Amino acid sequence: MSDVTAMRAFNREMASVIGASVNVTTTTGKTYTGTLKGIDQATLSIVLSDVAVHGEEQKIPRIFIYGSSIVSFSVAEKEISLEGLAKKLETTFPPGGVRYFADTQVIVVMNKIRITPEGVDGSGPLYERVAAIAKEWMDEHGIEKKTE
Repeated sequence: MSDVTAMRAFNREMASVIGASVNVTTTTGKTYTGTLKGIDQATLSIVLSDVAVHGEEQKIPRIFIYGSSIVSFSVAEKEISLEGLAKKLETTFPPGGVRYFADTQVIVVMNKIRITPEGVDGSGPLYERVAAIAKEWMDEHGIEKKTE
């Protein structure tokens, strides 16, 4: 596997956990659990929301952690928000063709296909393409949802 291919695979894996609950341990020994909201691929710095600090009662609405201070990073739960699926779909469809609504966990593709935590709604060739991508993504993440 070439370096470029390996880096693309790494970045794809990192993007797929956007919206997941993650555990992050820093060089100071603190461990944070929160929802991964973003990653800077150049520095591997991350943004977490709804953060709990292990061993403390402290709750932090949003924290930015520099990549150089991260010792370990792991997905805390199997269930991942649809934000990761939306990011994957954005690589396949034209800019603006995929809209993600975080508050309702709904993705709309090309103003025709709707994806919710319950499954994919629509019909025709576009539906089949979106449903195949959604099924593959959900299988990769161990999420059992209907795609019909």
